[in-house]
Amino acid sequence: MSSPRAVILLTVVLALSPGRFVRAQLRASETESLLQRVRVLDSVMLARGYAVDSIRRAFVRPVPPVDIRQGPIHVRTDSSLAPQVQGAVATVVALIERRGGTWVAARTSARVPTITRDSTRSIIGMLPTIAINADTTSRWSAIGQRSVRARSSVAELANSLAGIVEQLAMQGVDSTLTAWVMVGRAPLRPASETEAVDAYIEIATTESIVLRRCRARDVSACLDALGIDSMPGSRLDRWYAPEDFRSLLRVAAPPREDSVAVVAWMRCRQVGDDADCGVAARALANARVPLPLSAAVRFEFLREVLDAGGAGAFDRLVTSPGTVKDRLSAAAREPLDRTVLRWLDRIEGSRPERMRIPAVLVAGTLGWTGLILALAVIRRTPWA
Repeated sequence: MSSPRAVILLTVVLALSPGRFVRAQLRASETESLLQRVRVLDSVMLARGYAVDSIRRAFVRPVPPVDIRQGPIHVRTDSSLAPQVQGAVATVVALIERRGGTWVAARTSARVPTITRDSTRSIIGMLPTIAINADTTSRWSAIGQRSVRARSSVAELANSLAGIVEQLAMQGVDSTLTAWVMVGRAPLRPASETEAVDAYIEIATTESIVLRRCRARDVSACLDALGIDSMPGSRLDRWYAPEDFRSLLRVAAPPREDSVAVVAWMRCRQVGDDADCGVAARALANARVPLPLSAAVRFEFLREVLDAGGAGAFDRLVTSPGTVKDRLSAAAREPLDRTVLRWLDRIEGSRPERMRIPAVLVAGTLGWTGLILALAVIRRTPWA
């Protein structure tokens, strides 16, 4: 046991200096709090580091080892795809030489696409594909990535690669020509059978007086419908006759502020009254009258122009001065009237045949119908 004197002495010391022990205790708790804070911040930094590494792995991929260069095209790919990619590159280089020229070649040579094996999600799981990345020289690309089947042929691979080159060709083109083309790519590839048939169906079925005149080989009407050269008068009078107003008002409406025209528009769509259709159509502002032809048909005509001009046609199109009509004539190297007539002949030649039903399909349909009827009769027959 301690002596009473020692106890008294300790009590006096604690009474005279309480702050020293309190400060020591506070310092210990502060140190422990700081250590805990450091541990928390360290765990946060570790988690963020994992997230950054994951994002980096998603955007930064190893460059494929095989380097293929031909003409203005430089592609990186895998060794397993090299033979197919070589054939596809040769096909696209031929397209550039036949229709593109130095403009397309310069924009294509500034990019380094990659063609690698990849996969995509589907209903039945992951499907193997071939991914075509438009550009590896920059992190972000407006063109993006295309995918084709893993067992795609050289022609299918070349078609996707040519689509990327077509988009590159329109980069840097002036706003006037870009606004006329509208689709954001150049027609370097030949037209498919489906595209030609679609163009014929649109021209033949669109209710428009200017298109009827165009099909009757009125070249000025064709140029007006294509947005190349305007005829006198307002758009409504040039492009649509009174019998076309009802069809026109299915895709256009008068301004909401014009209550009389809105009521007439509603009655035109519901009843089909010619007078109401005329009131609603006349209320349309000139800029709101829709074009009689879509951008797809205009694109088909541009393809005809480049075909006529041959090598360097696209160069002449983008570098020639003057109006759109002047530039198209320079690209085609012929009067545009001749190009229009040849384009009309090709469109009329793309008229689809009536669908023929194969005899096997007819026989199969009749067989299944007879079987279903027999089963129905058996089901209705009472059992003995």
